Amino acid sequence: MQPKLIGKYLSFKFGKAKFSLSGVVLACNENYTLIKNFNDYLPDGFIVFKNDKVEIVSGQHEKTASKILKARKYSHNIEPIAPLDSLESLFGYINQHYQLLGLNTPNGDAMDVVRWIKRKNDKYLFHELTVAAKWRFKLELPEKECRIIQFDTGYLNSLKLITRF
Repeated sequence: MQPKLIGKYLSFKFGKAKFSLSGVVLACNENYTLIKNFNDYLPDGFIVFKNDKVEIVSGQHEKTASKILKARKYSHNIEPIAPLDSLESLFGYINQHYQLLGLNTPNGDAMDVVRWIKRKNDKYLFHELTVAAKWRFKLELPEKECRIIQFDTGYLNSLKLITRF
């Protein structure tokens, strides 16, 4: 990803997946991109995704969204910037500031709500939360399965209200 994209509202398609993500680019490096997510043109958390096999889309939808965000006086400069240097530092930042994160499944049809515990050898250890806000079991995932990470969304923040940490 290129730094010149920071501040732009863009959509991103992932290989052969049937879904895309849209938002304002807040930060990027060669491995990851951080965007501010919007739902119906309203802010809804953040998404970090792996940059490989990503196609950038900038069409009519993105132009319209940019106009609406400008009319609402949205500025990307006020957003906190999560560290993108490593997954470990990203997960630590999310734990400290937001507690819960969502990990999209590889095909994008579901999301696991988790809290990061630690890195164990070459895997990341998480505690999974059910939709009823009950801790279920621990997940061990390799880095390649941590491709799309959501945090500070309305859904995750709602679950935090009734979750015991």
